[in-house]
Amino acid sequence: MASPEREPAPLRRNRSFHILWTGQFAAQLGPGMGAVAYPVILLDLGGTPALTGSVTFLLGVAAVAARLPGGAAADRFDRRALMIVAQGTRMLAMAVLCLGLLTGATWLLWLVVFVALVDVVGHEAYRFAERAALRHIVRPSDLSAAVGQNEARNQIASLIGPVLGGWLMAASRTLPFGAAALGHAVAAIGLLFVRERLQSPRTPAERGAGPRRRVWTEAFSWIWARPELRVLLLSCVTPNLVITGVVLTVVMVGAEAGIGTGQIGTVLGVASLGGIGGALGASALLRRFSARGLVLAALWWLPVTVLATIPLIDHWTVVFPLAAAMAAAPLLSIILGTYQLLNTPDRLQARVGSACTFVTGIAAPLGPLAAGFGLQFAGTLPLFLGFTLLMLVVAVWVSFDPSTRRLSSLPTSPDRAPGNPPDHAPPSAKEVS
Repeated sequence: MASPEREPAPLRRNRSFHILWTGQFAAQLGPGMGAVAYPVILLDLGGTPALTGSVTFLLGVAAVAARLPGGAAADRFDRRALMIVAQGTRMLAMAVLCLGLLTGATWLLWLVVFVALVDVVGHEAYRFAERAALRHIVRPSDLSAAVGQNEARNQIASLIGPVLGGWLMAASRTLPFGAAALGHAVAAIGLLFVRERLQSPRTPAERGAGPRRRVWTEAFSWIWARPELRVLLLSCVTPNLVITGVVLTVVMVGAEAGIGTGQIGTVLGVASLGGIGGALGASALLRRFSARGLVLAALWWLPVTVLATIPLIDHWTVVFPLAAAMAAAPLLSIILGTYQLLNTPDRLQARVGSACTFVTGIAAPLGPLAAGFGLQFAGTLPLFLGFTLLMLVVAVWVSFDPSTRRLSSLPTSPDRAPGNPPDHAPPSAKEVS
């Protein structure tokens, strides 16, 4: 295991970063394939759009509920072991689902829901351990680029996953889930080859010997003391809701119109090119423009893309407004993620990270729920007008929030360099003004 004092290699030659990146890319293909496979299977089993939206809502709620425990676990336990267990559990769940699909079990509907729940909970447990470990394997000056590359990885998986899932499912309903199981196995094995220690040494108090309530409240108190971080969190909440609702609506409208799963997956995959472009370009944009200007531009751009989706909802050209929306969303996530990583003490890294994603994701399950019921009982036009109005309200709010004016640029170095002992004092930390 590498010495904590050793300077990490530059990002391009950083072996451990590339191992984590590649392993999680393989695992992240599973949710991408599931974006097409789960709704189509539920509809094939006799489910309605409302039922499909409700199940997707349940999965979103489970993901949000797992975030705080996942962050606390990543700060308390060995992060490497936690990530291996999470990926191994997801692999076994996918294997069980493949068996159920092959045998045509009568309880198949409930098995699909159960495996999907295991998958989203395992993903949440993994993601915060990986995110908190990032500061231990890359240089401080490379953090923004590393966060951007990880976001691009997720967007690339979102591009390939739906396409791959759609065409694999057209050949056999088991193939998307078998491929997902293989991806989780690759991620778990890759972690065995990461040499660095993925967290700083912990005192008994930091491992959770203190009051349980403080474990859950300390991260939120730390966030609340930083107005700029609160603005960034608000800026990410509504886009999560709206984009998940729009994507599920595109899938359900296409399925009801008789469009094949391969074509639906291809549309979603190509639209993800916008997300890849936004993620890869975020680091360069942050060097050229202020964080405030980029946040406001993204928030005002998103309602325009939602409106543009309405007349194209059942045509392949819907890919263009979808891609435009997906280009803005990762930019907001990268600004938030970089700010959080550079400012948070290591002993709070995973908890603050999980608290941030808890806040930004807490409304996301409402998107699929609104999409399912809105499509069934109101139609596409009222549904998408509601999404647009919601985005406009948030854009106006953030534009006039005094804290937004202070969000001129991101810090350039963390409170503590990677590998250094954590600060045992209460995290008053750096204030950005």
